[in-house]
Amino acid sequence: MMDKYLSVGLICLLTAGCTMRQAGYTALGAGAGGGIGYSLHHDGKEAAIGGLAGALTGNLAAQWQDKAEKTKHDKVYQEGYKQARVDVAVHDWETNTGKDLAKREPKRLVSVMIPKREENNVIYDSQEVTVEDYR
Repeated sequence: MMDKYLSVGLICLLTAGCTMRQAGYTALGAGAGGGIGYSLHHDGKEAAIGGLAGALTGNLAAQWQDKAEKTKHDKVYQEGYKQARVDVAVHDWETNTGKDLAKREPKRLVSVMIPKREENNVIYDSQEVTVEDYR
């Protein structure tokens, strides 16, 4: 009876904080190991030992697969990050050197006369203001 609780406790520890893949591989390994252990001599202790060994093997296989997948995703992320930095550098270079003037929309400067007005007992004189027109 103690072996049963020990194996369940170890499986719980192995799968705590794991991904679904790790939990699935651990459970599959435990089932396969327990079945193989029991089929050898039809003994419960050997089934428990086989289940523990299978759970450990399944968990290690899942961790290895997760690490390989994470490494692949990290590599792709770094490549995208480097390309984004290059794109930003090229854009900044073109903007700051004026090479993108042909791409920019021409802007129009428009002079607007603001009339004399009074707000809250403050008198504002009329003035001419130049603004950019992006229509």
